[in-house]
Amino acid sequence: MPENALILIVDDNPANRKMLDILLKKDGYDTQTLDHGNNILEVVNTINPQLILLDIMMPGMDGYQVCQELKESKKTRDIPVIFLTAKSESEALVKGFQVGASDYVTKPFKPVELLARVKTHLQLRQSFEDLKESQKRITELETRNSILAMAGTANHEINQPLTVISGNLYLLEQSLVKKKVSSDQQKYIKEINRGIDRIKEILERYRNAVELRYQDYAGSSKIVIFEENKTKK
Repeated sequence: MPENALILIVDDNPANRKMLDILLKKDGYDTQTLDHGNNILEVVNTINPQLILLDIMMPGMDGYQVCQELKESKKTRDIPVIFLTAKSESEALVKGFQVGASDYVTKPFKPVELLARVKTHLQLRQSFEDLKESQKRITELETRNSILAMAGTANHEINQPLTVISGNLYLLEQSLVKKKVSSDQQKYIKEINRGIDRIKEILERYRNAVELRYQDYAGSSKIVIFEENKTKK
C-alpha cells in the first residue's frame, strides 16, 4: 500500500466529510474533500487520488453519474471508488457496481469496517499497478529478445554473401596488379572496400548488442539503436 495515500472524499454533508477526514488522517492517509461531484474529472486529474469515497445522494450530479464519468475516462478509470450510502436495497447496490464502483460502505459508518475496506482496495490497486508494470517489463523483454534474435539471424545471413563479395574483390584486386588500373578504378575498389568494412562494423555491433534503445527518426518513425557491452571494448 502506498505510504500517505491520497483519498478523495466527495460528500455534500459537512459532518460526514469532517468525520471521514479525521478518521482517515488518524490512520495515516492524506485527504482532500469535495461537497459535490461537478467537474470531478478536472479535480481528480489535478490531485491524482489513489482512492475515492463517493456519496451516492448529492445535489447536481449524483454518485452514480460521477462514478460513471470517472470510469469512462482513460486517466481515471482505474481509481477504486467506494460508495457511501444510506441505501441497503440490492437494486441500489447493484446499480453502483454496474457503473463501476469497487465497493460500498453503509451509513452510519463503522470506522473499523470503513478503514478495512479502504486498506483492501488500496492494496488491490497497488497489486494491479505492480501487475501492469510486470506485464510491461515482460513485453519489453520479449520485444528486446525478438529484435536481438532477428539481428543475430540477419548477421548470419548477411555475413555469408559479404564474405563472398570480399573474397572475390580481393581476387579481382590481385588480378589487376600487373595491369594498368585507372585512378577511377582504384577509387571504385577503395569505396567498395570501405563499404564492406562498414557493413562488418555494423554486423559486429549487432553481434555484441546487449541492450536496445529507440531513437526518433523521420516524422513519427523510430529506429532501434543497438547498445554494445562496453566492458568488452
